[in-house]
Amino acid sequence: LKTVQALQNGATGPFDEARAREIVREEIEALAPRKLEVISPRGSVVLDGLMHYMTADVIKVVSLGHPAMLVGPAGCGKTTIGEHTAKALQLPFYITNAINDTHELMGFVDGYGKYHDTPFRNAFETGGLWIADEVDAWDASALLAANSALANGYASFPDRSKPVHRHVDFRMVATANTFGNGADRIYVGRNELDAASLDRFATIDVDYDLQLERMFANGADDWLDRVWQVRKAVTTKRIRHVVSSRAIAMGSAALNVGMEWDKVEEFYLFKGMSATDRDKIDV
Repeated sequence: LKTVQALQNGATGPFDEARAREIVREEIEALAPRKLEVISPRGSVVLDGLMHYMTADVIKVVSLGHPAMLVGPAGCGKTTIGEHTAKALQLPFYITNAINDTHELMGFVDGYGKYHDTPFRNAFETGGLWIADEVDAWDASALLAANSALANGYASFPDRSKPVHRHVDFRMVATANTFGNGADRIYVGRNELDAASLDRFATIDVDYDLQLERMFANGADDWLDRVWQVRKAVTTKRIRHVVSSRAIAMGSAALNVGMEWDKVEEFYLFKGMSATDRDKIDV
């Protein structure tokens, strides 16, 4: 905020936070919903409306056939970027959430001899964009199996005696909360990823999109300012807590139907934060 006001005022005069916030609002509101036209071998597609600011870059990377790993905080829109990318490239969309065993990736044959497939199998064999969601929370053996399929261009599945070759239209997007360095103070359940796995990906840093968050607030500017204030305090004071875009969207919806401010803060913003950490927020 100080930087914004300094740019507007020529770095003169005392800092006026209220005016700085007003300037930020004016700049964000001046931005129209994003519109992208994507031309691929399948034709032209126009994406119009609410899109994360990193969507265009991810589409470019994935259209090259390069696996992409989107790294960012919880609730910042990584999975939605993947959905928009699939739509832009006119590919079927598949997703696999955090898994604990290789059979959840490769499928399995049950006691009756019936094979049960997976989103990865379908995308790999027939084409499509596949999201490996929260890949830094995956079982290590499952991640190695996916990495092997990417590296070799084929994979072995339990219902086939011969390897299945990767479809020309298979695309992969992984999402993660960390850069593969293991658990941190917020994402304690995350695993360290081996260098061979990381080397396969274009790693893209994805943060919260303030333009989208302004739209999510749906006119509840005081609530938006409060969420941003708490997020800043959580970050600077190293409080173990997530303040995502969901807090803005859900909290503003609750306020707009008449829920009391204190309850909205408790339900959607602080969500069990200790009294000690709460006291740090407004210091």
